[in-house]
Amino acid sequence: MSARQSGPAKSAQARGREARLKTDFAYLYPGLESADWTPVEVLINRVVTLLYGDPANAGRITGARLLREDHFEFRGSSERPEGWPEGLTRMSDAAAPPDRS
Repeated sequence: MSARQSGPAKSAQARGREARLKTDFAYLYPGLESADWTPVEVLINRVVTLLYGDPANAGRITGARLLREDHFEFRGSSERPEGWPEGLTRMSDAAAPPDRS
């Protein structure tokens, strides 16, 4: 199989956390509806697509996280994948890779 696959990429499986775009920032995210609660995995995919189409927007629509806390509201929670620390809310909060033993 080649590095380039045919067909659309598959989104990550939704795990329970959702976000919605704050109305004040909707102009930065064409195609995203500010009234809709959406799984964060779907929104991350859409933000990455926006960045791919216009890399100059990277500093405006992303920061330390792909979904900026000042641009989005969040609700819900996700179970931690096996081996990741339970008390942390994001995958990137873990200081070390998961323990696979």
